[in-house]
Amino acid sequence: MDIKEPPLKSDLPERVRWFVRLRWFAAGGTILMGLLGRWAVPEVDASPLLYLGLAILAYNVVFRSLRPWLAARLSIHLQIFLDWLALTVLCHFTGGADSPFILFFLLHVVLSAIVVSQWECFLQGLLAIVMTNTMALLEATGRWIPPSFPGVPELPRYENLTYLLIFLGAFDAVILSIIYLSTFVVRQLRRREASLLELQDNLRRAYHHAVEMDEAKSRFVRIVSHEIRGPLAASQSLIKVALEGYAGGLNDKVRELLERAERRIVQLIDYVNELLDLSRGSQRLPEEDKTDILIYESITRIIKESEARVAEKQLRLNVQIEHPHVIFRGDLQDLERIFHNLLGNAIKYTPRGGAIDVIGTLLPDNFFLFKICDTGIGIPAEELPRVFDEFFRATNAKKELKTGTGLGLSIVKKTIEKYGGRVAVTSVIGEGSCFSIYLPVITLDRSV
Repeated sequence: MDIKEPPLKSDLPERVRWFVRLRWFAAGGTILMGLLGRWAVPEVDASPLLYLGLAILAYNVVFRSLRPWLAARLSIHLQIFLDWLALTVLCHFTGGADSPFILFFLLHVVLSAIVVSQWECFLQGLLAIVMTNTMALLEATGRWIPPSFPGVPELPRYENLTYLLIFLGAFDAVILSIIYLSTFVVRQLRRREASLLELQDNLRRAYHHAVEMDEAKSRFVRIVSHEIRGPLAASQSLIKVALEGYAGGLNDKVRELLERAERRIVQLIDYVNELLDLSRGSQRLPEEDKTDILIYESITRIIKESEARVAEKQLRLNVQIEHPHVIFRGDLQDLERIFHNLLGNAIKYTPRGGAIDVIGTLLPDNFFLFKICDTGIGIPAEELPRVFDEFFRATNAKKELKTGTGLGLSIVKKTIEKYGGRVAVTSVIGEGSCFSIYLPVITLDRSV
């Protein structure tokens, strides 16, 4: 995979914006603390906190304004430096080394580890250590005296220099440890992010390759099927001519052979037609080629065409369509191909005297649910996941009927999914099957 920029570098401008957004809260909190200090402890001058908050606000406005022109890496380091400086001043005016806000140095170290590289974070951490240590030592030696708070005695860290140095050493060690742990975790996360990006890119390429291969297969099937269908149709015509006696008399043996040849050719033509249907089933239909189809009329027409086969097997056909005015936008041949295949299978694999239910209803999510349920031979439970695979036929279906391509249900599934629908099946061996089709409805009659 070609990752033009590593995640850190490519995300740096966004991280700069994130830093700026966080600082609005810091500036607002410092100003609010200064105002509350004036009100709660009037004898202590809280003006430095107000000025500090305004200063943070001011340099944040500057960085936000200069963002389009200032390099992201330079900007982030300048911001971190000024944040260290602001934190140092804040700690000085709120208790020095004993200030509760000194913990914000630790938090800022973690934030720095997110936005800069490991060695840059260590440099920034050393800068924070220098600032905090310098502040504490200047305050301890009386060169930068922190404000005193009424009723709060001077804490031991400034009374004992050794104790202060131990505290500072421990504090510095904690900062360095946090830098190491934070940068280690962030580095691992960035590596995983890069791996995920690479995996995503590989999956995208594999998907496009699979799509291209599928399209190539469909083109090959279409071309070969067209080329084969012509000679087969011509052969069938010639055999018909011979069987009808136009080529002279035939003895019984020759007639039998020709009739068997014709049956085989018819099977081959049906097979070729199904291959073409399978290829068309996966082809996207341009919007301008779609038409508004009244589903009820299409189903009714197919049912009438199947009445002779239903009557021949003495099947009970129950039709219940609740919403006859539902309109589907697509290709009429695709829709009829779906219904023909499913209803044809139901008739084919339902024993004499059985029943077939055709149910249609409109769902609340603008999908039309169409069910074809039969009392046929059913599908073995272990074979249900494969019923929509190309060229697959259930073992009991093969015993029931020797002929069959195993493409009908594949055609149904591909055609339905082409329109954003889906198909599901439930079946019990020896009791029957129920196929459920969910077709998206584009337009509905207002009277529904």
